[in-house]
Amino acid sequence: AEGGYYMQEEIREVVEYARALHITVIPEIEMPGHSEEVLATYPQLACSGKPYVNKDLCIGNEETFEFLKNVLSEVIELFPSEYIHIGGDEADKASWATCPRCRTRMRQEGLEDVDGLQSYLVHRVEVFLNGKGRRLLGWDEILQGGLAPDATVMSWRGSEGGIAAARAGHQAVMTPNSYCYLDYCQDDPTREPAAAAAFVTLEKAYSLDPAPDSLGVDVVPMILGVQGNLWCEHVPTGEHAEHMIWPRLMAIAEVGWSAPERKDYDDFHARVLDAVAWMQQRGYHPFDQKNAVGPRPESLDTLHCLSTGRQVVYRTPYSPKYPAAGDASLTDGLCGGWNYGDRRWQGWLDTDVELVVDLGERLPVKRIAACFMQGFYADIWMPRAVEISVSDDDRHYTPLAVVENDIPFEYKQDCYREFGWSGQTAARYVRLKALHNGHPGGWIFTDEIIVEYPRRGGFPGCFLAMCLPLQWERGGAKSFRPPGNRVS
Repeated sequence: AEGGYYMQEEIREVVEYARALHITVIPEIEMPGHSEEVLATYPQLACSGKPYVNKDLCIGNEETFEFLKNVLSEVIELFPSEYIHIGGDEADKASWATCPRCRTRMRQEGLEDVDGLQSYLVHRVEVFLNGKGRRLLGWDEILQGGLAPDATVMSWRGSEGGIAAARAGHQAVMTPNSYCYLDYCQDDPTREPAAAAAFVTLEKAYSLDPAPDSLGVDVVPMILGVQGNLWCEHVPTGEHAEHMIWPRLMAIAEVGWSAPERKDYDDFHARVLDAVAWMQQRGYHPFDQKNAVGPRPESLDTLHCLSTGRQVVYRTPYSPKYPAAGDASLTDGLCGGWNYGDRRWQGWLDTDVELVVDLGERLPVKRIAACFMQGFYADIWMPRAVEISVSDDDRHYTPLAVVENDIPFEYKQDCYREFGWSGQTAARYVRLKALHNGHPGGWIFTDEIIVEYPRRGGFPGCFLAMCLPLQWERGGAKSFRPPGNRVS
């Protein structure tokens, strides 16, 4: 609603409209995290007692629970749904460890750690909701510290949380982000509208099996179904929402109502094309599935060049959050896809990156390159520049090029850029230094180091997949190709 809130009468109108369509609206009141807006208005509910300092509600403050009961009482009056969603995801918990009131609560309740504090909140809120004839639903983080007796888990960080809940006798809803998040880009992100920096195709959504028989006859019935999520931080219009939802929501729906052995993607895809055409004819704005690019072309083939299979010396260790496939990732011949989380892209946080490839012996070299990506909404930035140099002894390096970045920091479209040098040299060691752009909290991601040798007998020194030239649209303007590498 305009202004960022709904009046009670507007809520009643939404609920009644949904009821007439046989839809139940389940409200989500986020706790204890994602509560910055609450703490800005009610700073006494923060561990610090100040606005804009903490992210989570203070669990040691009894006033927190009075506030939540008042809010939930109003919500229960407005929404007749059996379930009330309490969120529970992505709580920072950092302030709880040092907050005197939270530490007192932990001693009083015999809680071992801050996860126990979240579990304490969930248990108390569930008792309150059950007393009002309602049931608690929360994201899979509510498993941390122990699950409340009657809680239902909505599993978004993969399927593991939902499976764990179901095995423990709790109902679960499957909405793993790598299959069900409709705010993720669905095709070539250099051509699609700006979206969260991740990738879910129609086929990937359709491939989900939310309750495989292998879980057992006692577990499968506890999995209630599936859910598709469209978070709208980057979706400003209804037309954009239609583009993100359709046709992937059809895939999630068919996952929910079809036995796995009856699913047939080719048949489904043909029906989707008909449905998309039907929608377009009636003025809706679905994604044009028939012209989908699909996976990033470079990711479909395997590279074969001087660097393939060679050892990479990580002078800068990669982040344990984004290790790709480990130390061999950057010379395994496999380029990354559109998604930085596909275990082919390797990531570094808040640092320059220095990498050395040992070719094993001194060899002629004609080209050195690596591809980097930018995902504005995931805080992934192009390096400020990439320095390329070579050596015979891994001590004395000869500079070959400093390749500067020419993609603006503010550019919001996902994009991919090769930083490279071409010429004639010979070396055993190849070094790349990717320089951080200086913005705190920024990541650098790369997927493969390419070292080519001079052509012999007409065959290229590195063949199959290569990093394609970059092309994008800025702010809806006409496409343009960025200037070539500025090498100094």
